[in-house]
Amino acid sequence: MMAHPHSVTLAALLAALLSASSAFGARDTDITGPDFKTLTFQNGAGGYTGAMDVLISKKSTTDAPAPTAPVFWLSRELDEGTRRHKNETAALLRFDHIFGAGAGQIPPGSPITKAVLRLRTDASEAAGSPHRLHLSRMLLPWDATAAWRNPAWGRDGIQTDNREALAEPDNIGTLNQPNTDYELDVTPALRAWAAGAANHGWLLHMLHIDTANQLALASTHSSSAKKRPALTITYDARPANRAPDADDLAAARDTPSSSNISLRANDPDGDPLSVTFHARRRTDTARDFSIIVLPDTQYYTHIPYRYGGSPEMFYAQTDWIIRYARPLNIAAVLHLGDISDQGDFDRQEWIYAAKAMYPLGDPAATGRPDGIPYILAIGNHDQRDESKNWGGPAHLFNEYFGVKHFSQKGYYGGHFGSDNNNYYIAFDSGPEKFIVLSLEYDFDKRNSKVLQWADGVLKKHAGRRAIIITHATIHPGSVQANFCTDGGGPAYEGLKNNPNLMLIIGGHITGEGRRTDTYNGSTVHSILMDFQFDGDGGNGLLGILTLSPRTNKIHVSTYSPHAKSGRLDSSANYTLDYDFGAKIEPFAKVGAAEVAAGATATCRLENMDATATYEWQAEISDQGKTTRTPARPIPPAKAEK
Repeated sequence: MMAHPHSVTLAALLAALLSASSAFGARDTDITGPDFKTLTFQNGAGGYTGAMDVLISKKSTTDAPAPTAPVFWLSRELDEGTRRHKNETAALLRFDHIFGAGAGQIPPGSPITKAVLRLRTDASEAAGSPHRLHLSRMLLPWDATAAWRNPAWGRDGIQTDNREALAEPDNIGTLNQPNTDYELDVTPALRAWAAGAANHGWLLHMLHIDTANQLALASTHSSSAKKRPALTITYDARPANRAPDADDLAAARDTPSSSNISLRANDPDGDPLSVTFHARRRTDTARDFSIIVLPDTQYYTHIPYRYGGSPEMFYAQTDWIIRYARPLNIAAVLHLGDISDQGDFDRQEWIYAAKAMYPLGDPAATGRPDGIPYILAIGNHDQRDESKNWGGPAHLFNEYFGVKHFSQKGYYGGHFGSDNNNYYIAFDSGPEKFIVLSLEYDFDKRNSKVLQWADGVLKKHAGRRAIIITHATIHPGSVQANFCTDGGGPAYEGLKNNPNLMLIIGGHITGEGRRTDTYNGSTVHSILMDFQFDGDGGNGLLGILTLSPRTNKIHVSTYSPHAKSGRLDSSANYTLDYDFGAKIEPFAKVGAAEVAAGATATCRLENMDATATYEWQAEISDQGKTTRTPARPIPPAKAEK
């Protein structure tokens, strides 16, 4: 499988997931202050004219778009007869004169805090694409005469081979809506250029082959200045002034209604420091917990191996789930369908699937009486009959994962009709209670009463938060992706009147997607995850939903136990707001102190509720930079014996 931007190792993933502050977007320490400056580079803004781009095109004809077109259409095409790569258009984009000693430039060597590239899709209805845009850093120079057949890249287009362009993209985005601004984090590239690497800009290209979907982006030649590509960079304008920090953070109640808070304030430059303490009452709710998502595994079970997948990737996923069930507080596992590739035509695929999934239900392996609760959706490939026709009864699914298989599990709730094609489970994580319904592919067309049954189940369990898994949920897209008509759309429309419905999750279409809908004040998030055509059949990537009732957040991330890496690009790593009911109070200032570097600053917090948990944080400032510590709890007073 191709490398992805900001790959994350297991150690980094665990560190993020085990820390609520990291898992939901905050750094361990947050550094701000007047030393940090922000500049935006965009042709026509503030006198800047240094951005340039050019379209490079492989065409089966001699026609080529003008290099100064206001809109660039990016695409890849196959020859439908030979099924070979025929046409492709990609773009090169660069921002010159970013670094320098002049006004409006960043001094070379300045530490880069954040860099964001903003691209805008064209207003045409067909401008957005469900296929990913890859932003690959160029390693070779180019100018306005750049073309597909340039000798510099072998007259065969630009290869992401770590010679012409980096193999690992700086970011991946699914720009699915027309006339919309999309922001892509490109901080690693700007840090490299600030450190002295040559700035050759980026290659903007599509990897998915589909003749029906192109992506149209406003270029630097757009007549509307605000639509042109823009690069916004925040940097440290005074790096010689090093940021302060703190250690020996402590908080302890000396009475039921009061507490002493303290820290040692440090500054590498020995500057005097201002320390401000903040505190708030913290809602004590459920511990953060995880739900693991297994997208299409059809190319892990298909034999002979197809698209590079293998059963070992599937085994690695569930072995990892069992191993990290305790540290990640894994509450349940959701398989999104297309468990198999050939459905009822190939029993061996189900043998592989059972070998992968059954250990999740093993009390000895998991240390839980019923194992880890899990549920599987039936995909369109699971419905293939013995003659490979679509829309079959899913006999082998029911043989290996039917009512009999689940009936002895305490979390199994029940099913619709005489088989397990549509069924549900219930599980708890601390005080949080959930119900998950699995609706088979194209369920509403196969039986019009399925939605009526599902609606009844949700209403019967109105006290549980509800999740729907159905194989085809939404199309790829990072902004309001479109519903699939063979799953997610009917599920939402038929069940949105249930205020306990919170998530609809599916696979089916390679890519990532999300959308958020609100009905009668209740929010429903829909999520797509599918990696089957990304290489190696998906390379073992799974999804991790980290739910944090304390912060009213759901963080979505990915990891491959097989490849031992994941992705941190904005398509695969993001946070959703969801109201779990936690009443989050703002931090209030409770004290301040002026101290010398290395001295201890203290604060006394009075009038506390003896039964409540509080949390506190501090800001340490040397006037140029302010470091904010992560929030730390102050537990309730211990009851006297």
